[in-house]
Amino acid sequence: MSVGDITILESVSWDWFASCTVQARDASDVFLKRKAFALLRAIARYQHVHFSRLPWALRLESGIDPVHRHFHFLIGSLRHIEQGERFRVMNTWNTLLGGSPDRVKGTCRVRLYEPAIGLAGYLAKELNAAEVQSWLRGDVMLSNAAARIGWRNARMRVPLTA
Repeated sequence: MSVGDITILESVSWDWFASCTVQARDASDVFLKRKAFALLRAIARYQHVHFSRLPWALRLESGIDPVHRHFHFLIGSLRHIEQGERFRVMNTWNTLLGGSPDRVKGTCRVRLYEPAIGLAGYLAKELNAAEVQSWLRGDVMLSNAAARIGWRNARMRVPLTA
């Protein structure tokens, strides 16, 4: 990820930072992406926001153990961010994995994003060192809505020089 990408990510007003895991230790990227997009679409539906207008950034991870697959995402433009909504998303994640209240097939933690810390500081606070490095040099999927918002806001903050 380049400095420009960090600038774009810093320029979006994020609401939540989430981490989702699966019990299946050998989950493929395709499996994780399908489940991540299903969760993001469910969030958009719950929030009454068209998916194409929902800003999000997604990063697939292996974790400390290469077969411990999970992902993290940032999401913004949410109408409701209270605890009940976050629990709803956590329950939806378990349902998407085929779990039930008494049989959990993965975990999902949804935390409020703290903009005062800034993206780099937030990632350092919430992720271990290996995960921070993977966000900084890795492949982060960014929604078109997040890219549009980020570019617009970044241009307004950075004075153009002749």
